[in-house]
Amino acid sequence: MSNRRFTFLTTAVMVVLLTATAAVAVAADGPKMVVPEKIKDMGKVAQGDVITVDFAISNEGDETLEIKAVRPTCGCTVADFDREIAPGKTGYVKAKLATRDFSGPISKSILIMTNDPRDPTTTVVIKTVVHPYVQVLPRALVRFNAVQHEPMVQKITVVADEEEKGFKVTGVKSSVPFLIASVQPVSADQLLAGKSPQQYEIALTMEKNPPVGPVNAVLEIETNHPKAKTVPVKVFGVVRALLHVTPSQVQFGSVAAKMKPGRNVIVVNNRSARVAVTVTNAAVNDPAFDTEVVTIEKGRRYQVTVTIKPDASTGPRDAVLTLTTSDPEFPTLEVPVRANIS
Repeated sequence: MSNRRFTFLTTAVMVVLLTATAAVAVAADGPKMVVPEKIKDMGKVAQGDVITVDFAISNEGDETLEIKAVRPTCGCTVADFDREIAPGKTGYVKAKLATRDFSGPISKSILIMTNDPRDPTTTVVIKTVVHPYVQVLPRALVRFNAVQHEPMVQKITVVADEEEKGFKVTGVKSSVPFLIASVQPVSADQLLAGKSPQQYEIALTMEKNPPVGPVNAVLEIETNHPKAKTVPVKVFGVVRALLHVTPSQVQFGSVAAKMKPGRNVIVVNNRSARVAVTVTNAAVNDPAFDTEVVTIEKGRRYQVTVTIKPDASTGPRDAVLTLTTSDPEFPTLEVPVRANIS
């Protein structure tokens, strides 16, 4: 091998070594995030417990490690975290996991974002098995679709662990005043098979005159179980009016009275399966309009027609159609009537 070639190869090797050494030196610069334990397995916990977990974050670099953001997944809350960690020091991300809405094995992750130039993000995980020492069957959720003044009953069963002797449901609290819950032990011939015989039936009913609209409530079942003093049950539903008017207003828009613009129709529906209701009269508090009531199904459905009189004076109209019914609790219904007569 010639001296020139040997010198060239030696120079090339030295350049490669120097480049590699420089790369290692550069790689050693800056903050470096190290998480000794990325998965925390908390084992078996009682449903309703709040788990507190601390994840250690070490800085093995030679500059300050900055934790820019911490983003938890659903059900997990980050209580606090060290925003700056000096070289050679350890900080913490403190997280809490509320288990009241979970059952069985769960896994919740937290994304940690830093200024580490090589590995800026990492994910840590909380694992646990949530054990409902007190079960609500068929599930801890009640849904209903009710009509005002009609009876509504929804039932759920509360069951305790076999190991818990002398279990009792001591009460039920509703977050909505017009929802009423009653408790009684399940009779021997009605017990759910394959479950502990310590069973209680909770019947959810509604007061006679609840407000119309959606319902979003929570039942707090109170027990003497040391690991389940309260058991939450979510309640979703809707209360509908006994008499329903479709559409909810009479809207003519801009019309010419002399052109006989036709009629506008609404329908009154009686949602009750037990009580017949008659629409006995319809009148608009504006002489520009005429009305007519037609029976579609006696006691159940009525059609109300509103027309503009040909001799109606011009101008905007903002009137009210009053329907008179045979129902003592809904003697009148009011429907807006709007028109711009030219």
